[in-house]
Amino acid sequence: MKCKTFLIAGLAGAAAGYLITKKRTEWITPEKALKILKEKASSQFSISGAWILTNRDEIEVHNLPYTVYKGGFSHSIEGFAASHYEFLVDAHTGAVLQLNEQ
Repeated sequence: MKCKTFLIAGLAGAAAGYLITKKRTEWITPEKALKILKEKASSQFSISGAWILTNRDEIEVHNLPYTVYKGGFSHSIEGFAASHYEFLVDAHTGAVLQLNEQ
């Protein structure tokens, strides 16, 4: 009986390890990355238009390697010219890595 329990526990651990490893290599979609960015930025910006590239790029931010989506949005306030911003979003987590006004 103990051998059977040990075998089941080992298989369960192997399955959990496989699922955790598989989850780490999955990418979020560009659409989800753009949605996350809009949700985070909407508290500070009035977004009138946004875009995101569908291909992922490998870049370094602060000397650390990331796989990112690149995109941009326009921030407009009535009576003023629109400001344009470009951003980098981590393709694994959706975290905004850079946001630069153009």
